[in-house]
Amino acid sequence: MDQTIQRLMRFLLPLCFLLLTSCGLKTDLIVYDDSAAEPQLARVSYQVVGKVLQLQLNIVGGSGMVLYQIDRTEVEPGCQCIGHWLRYYESSLSRQRMGLKRNVKLRNPDKTYAFRIRVKDELGRMSAWSKVFKVKAINGKRNEQNNNR
Repeated sequence: MDQTIQRLMRFLLPLCFLLLTSCGLKTDLIVYDDSAAEPQLARVSYQVVGKVLQLQLNIVGGSGMVLYQIDRTEVEPGCQCIGHWLRYYESSLSRQRMGLKRNVKLRNPDKTYAFRIRVKDELGRMSAWSKVFKVKAINGKRNEQNNNR
């Protein structure tokens, strides 16, 4: 009986080891193409319509999917100084790069806001920030229209 238990253990121990190490989800190796150009904003255009800033972006470069980030701050009325930047919006990863649109509500028509935008690809590479642009809500139909990079 003692030998039977030893033989059984010699067989079951490696079998248990194989079963335990083979558990879990197996996926293919994820390969990123880091030879692609770094992501860049090719074009940023905006216009203010009433209390809404309408942004349109084009992105070039980047590996795989990309996202864009918009930071916003208030401009001090006396000195026209830019305050502390806060992340206003971050898009989800997408393969779309042309004609990206985002509307931003300008809540307080008495304040001037400053915005900047950058792009990030799925490898974590980021573009430089766009030129800072300042906008203010108006009580008419159209205020400002600009093409910026």
